[in-house]
Amino acid sequence: MEITNFNPQDVIFALDIGTRTVIGTAGIVKDKKFNIVSEHCVEHEERAMIDGQIHDVGLVANAVNAIKKKIEEDLNMKLENAAIAAAGRFLRTVSVKEDMSIDYDKEIDRDTIRSLELTAVKSAEKQVTKNTKGRLYCVGYSVKSYYLNGYLISNLLAHKGENISVEAIATFLPRSVVDSLYSVMEKVGLQVVSLTLEPIAAMEAAIPQNLRLLNLALVDVGAGTSDIAISSKDTISAYGMVSQAGDEVTEVIAQNYLVDFNTAEKIKKQCNENETIKYTDVLGIENKISSEEVIKLINPVVNKIADEIGNKIVELNGDKPPNAIFLVGGGAHTPELKEFLAKKLNMPLQRIAIKGREAVTDCVCLDNSLGSTGVTVLGIALISIRRLGHGFIDVMLNGNVISLFNSHGHTVMDVMLQAGINPKALIGKNGKNIRFTVNGIKRVAFGTLASNTKITVNGIEKSMDEEIKEGDDIEIKYAINGKNAVPKVIDYIQKSYSVSFFINDLIENLEPAAYINENRVKLDSIINEGDNVDIILPETISDYEKYFSTDSEEEFVYYLDGNKLDKKYIINEGDRIYRITKVEDEKDKNSKEERQENLNSEKVALEAVPKEENIIKDKEDELREPTLEEKSKDTNEITVVANGKTVVLTGKKDYIFVDIFNHIEFDLTKIKGKLYLHLNGNNAGYYDKLSEGDIIELGWE
Repeated sequence: MEITNFNPQDVIFALDIGTRTVIGTAGIVKDKKFNIVSEHCVEHEERAMIDGQIHDVGLVANAVNAIKKKIEEDLNMKLENAAIAAAGRFLRTVSVKEDMSIDYDKEIDRDTIRSLELTAVKSAEKQVTKNTKGRLYCVGYSVKSYYLNGYLISNLLAHKGENISVEAIATFLPRSVVDSLYSVMEKVGLQVVSLTLEPIAAMEAAIPQNLRLLNLALVDVGAGTSDIAISSKDTISAYGMVSQAGDEVTEVIAQNYLVDFNTAEKIKKQCNENETIKYTDVLGIENKISSEEVIKLINPVVNKIADEIGNKIVELNGDKPPNAIFLVGGGAHTPELKEFLAKKLNMPLQRIAIKGREAVTDCVCLDNSLGSTGVTVLGIALISIRRLGHGFIDVMLNGNVISLFNSHGHTVMDVMLQAGINPKALIGKNGKNIRFTVNGIKRVAFGTLASNTKITVNGIEKSMDEEIKEGDDIEIKYAINGKNAVPKVIDYIQKSYSVSFFINDLIENLEPAAYINENRVKLDSIINEGDNVDIILPETISDYEKYFSTDSEEEFVYYLDGNKLDKKYIINEGDRIYRITKVEDEKDKNSKEERQENLNSEKVALEAVPKEENIIKDKEDELREPTLEEKSKDTNEITVVANGKTVVLTGKKDYIFVDIFNHIEFDLTKIKGKLYLHLNGNNAGYYDKLSEGDIIELGWE
């Protein structure tokens, strides 16, 4: 098109700064296509760049400035802005495998998967930083495989398990590489308006967006490096690089035929054009060789390059070859490269193609003579037009500025990765459950649920997959782990249970008795995993003696309102129970022994006498149980004075102090102070013996 038909402000200037050459292209957008209006290519004066890395900023700046001036002369305008790309040589690609423990009862959601992937990328970054100084930018990563409880699985979403793993490939770019490119631009008076990666630029030009649904690989075979990009599912999924490219082939030719590097380059190029090649060696001798001879010479190194490229493609593509491969760059035409690569990947040769400039449908070129060498620079221009690679974008994360290398569309996850956020802070774990038994029944105490990470972008709640743009304000409230279960014995007593009563005027409480693993514990004791808990609700005097009495070696007799209590008596609230040590009266003991001896003697005598009816009858009369009248002859009656009143105690042979309560009106259930007991002016006990004429005083004080 005529150069007078455009506005200078619409000019896009793209630079492809390679190891051997610098290509500059200027053009404008017309009819939705990039139309080239001026283009120049120059070689570096010396080897200012090696394997794509700038070694001499000044020499590289000279080459760039030479192109800039030529285009400015062509267009009669001053160029102020430029779109550039960082070489794939600087990419650091690492393969890692990371695992994460998860709650078995919780379904795996997208945030959990993203957190796992982020953990893998952070692990990859640590590996890269061991050998690379300075700041790194993650320009992309791809997942090779997922695992659930150690088994390979295609998708983790909605599954449950205890452990998940991921194998991933992550690619990083050192910031120092970007800085050296910016230094060159500053020296020639150009401002960088777009910065991308060379493999991304090459794919942008060679593989249209509608083809990226397919699993394709693009290889930019340059002089120093071979840059690789993988497309899958409508996106560029992985990047990589191998430090084997055209220069390795050129060096073999130079050493074998004794020529300088530039002459060796010409010999290499003519292998595909002429059957016979003429050259002059360093001794000034003219030589003639066949292309077949040169190809035979370089085949081992070409095979090695193909082997390296093939291995890297398989690694980046999840351990499998892609559906097809496109080759661009000056080294794409290296003899036998396609054939060796097809053999390496076990692919049909027709699935590997060289892409030239004529195949870039979004560009209109004045001259296609650069062929595949000039594809990448077109991609750099196209990315600048589509505003996909404006160097860096800045966003806010929890009040801090985070800069991202704008090599592709970014998500919240990319921001978190660049900010160095620990992935463990993103996924909360539920509190630990405790399993145990209570009275033989299995129980579970549940820990509290975790609160998940909350992400907002510009005040609106979003997920980690949310795409972000320049200036977005991101707030992250990190996950909070749930609390572990802390079950206590008292939590498993179904009702409020406590009975207050008195033993010898001292208050006692019947409360639940608890045992953990057969050891007596307090009610507020903590239950641990696997514990066997027994809870007893005591009710009777027997329970009281078993679980609460400290006098376990003594035997007691219990009284309530003067009546002797059975050990099975159920204690009620407010009972005033009196107990005395069980002491058997010595006279009773002797009397019982004598009576038993008499009975035994009489039985022996009965066996010896004649069995006459009247004799037997007499003996039966002697052995029969005494009547009530006869019993009354064995009881004793005494008179005492209680609180100034005469009281006659009857019905027993002997009396103790507690018997007085059966003969006077005195309510022990209504406590009015401290109970006092006096016998003949002295303090008395409940079981003190009473005698005729005793003076008794009792009451509350």
